[in-house]
Amino acid sequence: QFWSQMQGGVDVWDDVGNGIIKSVVFGVTCTFVALYEGYEAQATPEGVAQATTRTVVISSLAVLLLDFVLTAVMFSTPR
Repeated sequence: QFWSQMQGGVDVWDDVGNGIIKSVVFGVTCTFVALYEGYEAQATPEGVAQATTRTVVISSLAVLLLDFVLTAVMFSTPR
């Protein structure tokens, strides 16, 4: 009974497809934040440490914001 309810409740495109799209967007965002911060970092151990911290903070906030926006867009369309 569990599996039949799962199959009836899960739509491959809506659930898995949207998850894959969001994952790709998050990965690209984190990559570009890291690239930018790495190129702008000072060439010292302290500069690299600060750039790493900024990368983690900015990437985390960007993923949080993008998750909200993408979820709102993906669930606003009628099924």
